[in-house]
Formats: sequence, structure tokens, C-alpha cells
Amino acid sequence: MRLKVALLLIVTALAALAQPASGVNCLATAVPTIVRTEGLSERVGDMLLNCSGGAPAATIRGELTLISFSGPITNKTLPNGALDIILTASSGSGEAILNTQAFATASNQVTFPSVQFNLSSTGTAVLRITNLRIAPPNNPEQPIRVALATVTAGQIRTDNAPFTVGITQRGLLASYSTTFVCTQSRLPETVSFPEFIRRGVRYASVRITEGFSDSFQRKGPQTDVGTRILVRYAGFPVGARVFTPAVAVGSSGAIPTSAGDLGLPISGGRYFSAGNGQLLLSRVTNTDNSGAGGVPLFTPSGGVGTIDFDQLAEVTLTNGSGVAAFEVMDSVANLRESVQIPTFLILEQRPDGGSIRADLSLSLGPVSTVASPSSTAPVPRFQEIAPPTDCNALGDCNSNLFPRLTVDSPDLTYDVIIGSTGQTRFIRVLNDGGGVLSWTASVIYRSGTGWLRFDPENGLNNATVRLDAVAGNGFPPGTYEATLVIDGGPLAGTRSANVRMVARNLTLPPATPNPEINAISHGAFQPGPLVPGSLGSLFGRNLTGTATRLTMDGLEGRILFADSRQINFQVPTELVGRSSAQAIVIVDGRQSVPVAVPLATTNPGIFPGAILNQDNSANTAANPADSGSVVQLFLTGLDGPSVTVLIHDRSPQTPLYAGPAPGLIGVQQVNAAVPADLQTLTTSLVICAGSACSGPQSISVRQPNP
Repeated sequence: MRLKVALLLIVTALAALAQPASGVNCLATAVPTIVRTEGLSERVGDMLLNCSGGAPAATIRGELTLISFSGPITNKTLPNGALDIILTASSGSGEAILNTQAFATASNQVTFPSVQFNLSSTGTAVLRITNLRIAPPNNPEQPIRVALATVTAGQIRTDNAPFTVGITQRGLLASYSTTFVCTQSRLPETVSFPEFIRRGVRYASVRITEGFSDSFQRKGPQTDVGTRILVRYAGFPVGARVFTPAVAVGSSGAIPTSAGDLGLPISGGRYFSAGNGQLLLSRVTNTDNSGAGGVPLFTPSGGVGTIDFDQLAEVTLTNGSGVAAFEVMDSVANLRESVQIPTFLILEQRPDGGSIRADLSLSLGPVSTVASPSSTAPVPRFQEIAPPTDCNALGDCNSNLFPRLTVDSPDLTYDVIIGSTGQTRFIRVLNDGGGVLSWTASVIYRSGTGWLRFDPENGLNNATVRLDAVAGNGFPPGTYEATLVIDGGPLAGTRSANVRMVARNLTLPPATPNPEINAISHGAFQPGPLVPGSLGSLFGRNLTGTATRLTMDGLEGRILFADSRQINFQVPTELVGRSSAQAIVIVDGRQSVPVAVPLATTNPGIFPGAILNQDNSANTAANPADSGSVVQLFLTGLDGPSVTVLIHDRSPQTPLYAGPAPGLIGVQQVNAAVPADLQTLTTSLVICAGSACSGPQSISVRQPNP
């Protein structure tokens, strides 16, 4: 093809040199338009031939050939074999259609034979070619280029240079509110939009957006229909009935159509009947499966006032599949618009086997594969290409307009006795976004089958899902694994949790010894009593199992660490004012012998090595604190007024801070200044609260160089 075009241009150039001097020189230009990559019959920008240099009022005769370098020419074929491309001429007295037609001479080439027009009194004229239709490249941002040439001796001379008449762009974008899950949903007595919403009929919505302004076009004088949107349905169970709005009002309407699951208020839609530019789509009845033919249910009349739309139209399903075609009946020029189309499901009985997931897909229509001139293929026509998301174009991908799925569940582990009723766990399904979250639960077994049951299997927005792991009689002992999947649809996404079940036969466990307490000490190993709210350490044997508790006078102690021989805990604050308490350790229901624990209001004890310098580094002999700096001391058992700090042999000082250590349970913090006159040495530090003092802790100090 490239060789043919090159030879054609050479022949054209030679022919131009041989043309008589009485002809005209014509310069070709165009204003490129944006065309849809999905299209097969996209109208490109008008082409102008500005002709000059001829004799005043002369009659010009010749032949024009138009060549497309970016795709086949796909105009409508007229009964005489010509294409519906229009050639007009203007020589100062108005634009007139020339009495010549275009004929296809190759898949990407048409010729206007016997072109004849008159020049103005100044020897000029303007030729215009309109309604050229091309099947453009599928990739966005691609130029569509053509050239105009004269291929026989005549009086029209062109420069044959290619020029741009269009730029490709995606025509359709879309977002889906959720995956369509088919569960029981009954038919209300009245079939109308508000009644379906009020009765809670199950639904899912799509938001359809123009890929560029004016991508959605009304029916024009040289088109068969307006732009159509095809919604295809598949996978619906026996007995399912599907309804959509008969008319959908877009984002530029008085009140857009919305079921409430994509960020807009619930409404069937309101339209200014004057038709002064609002996006409006009408269902088309009796189309074929490609979306061609049929009659729109509503056509704007241009009257005065507003119209509210509440009507629904049923989609005919055959073997669970069907198509709904919507045609653009009105739109706003130079404005990117969107429209929401909810689909309602009626299913009187729950499907066998629980929920069924159906498919919903979109494309521009009518759909076709004809990429050549045709007398029968509709104009416009499109390839069936799924649209990308529109949230990037509208800037709301991460907004709260859309549902956002969160599953509050860790990995689940079950220990199940074979033949028993099993074990139960619960998870929370949450919608942390907006709209309506329609979700479904399923399980993927990695070993074994049928041992995990969950209820409910699907739902709307927030819910608690119960999961039972059951190993029936005869179930082989062993470890079984599965993945629980919660699917919130393409916008909300999916979440999963690993599930593990250990199935075992019932055996009597060996006798387990009771827990035993040997000693209880201050949390910082300070001699003396424990302090309510501070820390303690308990030592013994058999201190852990599946569940370990520690109580003091029946009050729960907060366990911070536990192994078979030691428990670190926080003394219950409710014990304030008591002089002692009975401590008991309970492991898996087995109880230790009570042990009496002395209590006091305060008994400060500094943790070993818990002195930090002013720069938060550990105080050591190799890293002393500067005299005059502030050190941080961490301890437990400190409570009460009159806290003092003694460093070396200096007088007791009131600390800069004495109170809870932020973020540390049962730990207190004291900030104190190192005396500025201390020389370099390692000495001791003591904290007192009233008459109760901690044991001495080592602190290293250095006198900084002057």
C-alpha cells in the first residue's frame, strides 16, 4: 500500500506540471477533531482547499483523490455505489454542493471524478469536503492523516502533502459500584424507580463518562442513530428479571439519575424539557444483539418545564443473558458529562447453591466488525471494547464517593474434635467509604473440602459473618487450610483471610499440674511491697497454657509477659488503700494456691540501666552525663507527693518532672538536673517519695571542658 501511495503522489506531481496554466493552485488544510478509538465510522474534521491563481470567473474542471494514511474509509454506500461524502464550493456567492460524488477506489482512497466549479472575480474559490468517515487506530493520541491529490490532467493543482484531520481518544469510560451478586430479591407491587428503592430491591450501578467532551453525540443528519451505550448481562440464574431506568438523566441535568451507590442522592432523574443541552439517555426497545435498530422510549419534545423520570424498563433475558441499549437523546457541547445507570434484580427464590455472581459489561454501540464502506452497517458503529475506569478522568479514585471494603479479621485457626459441633469464629465486614457496598463471601480450599461454613454469604454494607469449622464423623484427622475471600466488587476490591483447621480425634489429655507460685517481687526488684498501678514480677511453675490469668483479691492484673516460670504484670489500681492482697494464677481453669502480697502507697524502684542522658543515650561510664544537664530516670512503684532526687552528696532536689512514663504501662519517669558543680566521677542516685526511697543506682558524670 505504501508503494502504491508513493507512486500515486509522484504521478500526481508530474500531472500537475503538465496541467494548463488556466488552472488553480489549491492548498489543503483542516481543523482536526477528536475521534473515538472504539469507532469504526468516525467523522473527521472538514477539509478545505483554498484555491487561487485562476482567471476571474473561470470554470475549473478536474479530478480529486483523497487518501487516508490512518485507517480504511468507512462511509455509508449510497444506492448508486457512491459514498455519502459531500464536496462543496464557494466563490463568493455562498457555498453550494457540487454535482459530483465520491467513489471508493481502494480501502483507504476515494475519488471525486469530474469536479467542476466557478472561480470568483478574483480567480479564487474554496472547496470543502465534509462527512469523511474513517476507522481510526485503536491507540489514543494518534493523528489521523490524509492527503488530497489530482491524479489526471486537469485544472486543479494540489501540493499532495498529508495533513491531520483528527486525533484519536477513548470515547467511553466507566466505573462499577459493585459486583452483581444474585440473591433473593422480591418484586414490589408497583414497578417504578422509587418503589424499587423503597422496597430494598437488590441493585448495582455503573457510571458512564465521556472520554472527551462531545464523545456522546445525538443523532445527526448523516447518522442512523445517536451514540448508544450497550449494557450486556450474562450469568443470571433461572427466574431472574432485570430492570433499568427507561430514561437516565446525566450530570448536566436538573437532577441526575442515581440509586445512591455512586455518591449522588437517590433520584430517578429530572430533565428540563426545553432540551437546552443536558445529557439524556433513553432505553431503546427491540434492538438486535449488537444494539442496532429499535425505537427510543423517550424523545425530547422541546416543551417548557421539567420532567421527572421514575419509569423502569425490563431487560429481556435468554438463558440468563441480555442486552440493554441506551441512546444519547440530548447532551451539552464542549462539556465532559457522566450518567449513572442502576440495574435492579428481581429473583423470587434463592438460587440453588446460594449466591450466584452475574456479569455486567459495557461498550459503545451499535457494535460491528465492518471496517469498510457499507450500505447496511449502522452509522455510527463501534468495536466492542471494554472501557477503562473513569475515576482518573473525574479525579475521584480515592474519594469517599465509592464503597471501600474493610474486613476486620486476623488469620483464623480452629482446633476441632472430629464428630463434634465444631468451632465458631466471627469477622466484621465494613464499608469505610460511601455509596452502597454489595459484597459476597466465598472460600477457596487448599486441602479438604466442605469443612468451613459461613453465614451470611453476602450482604450490603456492614455485617458480621459467622464462620463454623466442622469435621464430621469419619473426617480424616489432619491439618486443613483454606482462604476466605470477601469480594466487594471492582471498586471496593477484595480482602482475604487464611483459615486453618486442625481436626483430631477425641483423646483424654494427660493430667496437667496446677500453676504454682514460688515468689512475687517488686517490678524493679526493689525490696519491699508492691504498689497498685505499678509493676510486679511473679515466679513459679506451670504458669502458662492456652489462657493465663492473674488475680489479686479477685481483681484482674494486667499481664505484660508470661512464660511457664515468670509473669510480669501491672498491679490492679483498684487495690489502692489496701495493705495486702491474695494473688492467684489461673491457667486454663486450673488455679494456684493463693499467696499473700504486701502492698504500699509508694515504693519507688529504678530499673537497672534505666538512666538516659539528655540526648536520650544510655548513661554509662563510657557515656557520662554532663554536669548541669538533665537526665531521665525510669522506675516503678512511684506514687504520692514530695518526690526528691539525691545525686552524690548534694542536697535533695525537686525533679523537673515526676509522673507516668508516656506509652509505658505501670512505669514512671523522673527528669532531674545533674548538679552543675559535680566533677567527673561515677556516683549514686536515689529517688524518694516522702520517706520511701529507691535503692541506689549508679550514674556517671563528667565536668565538660570550659
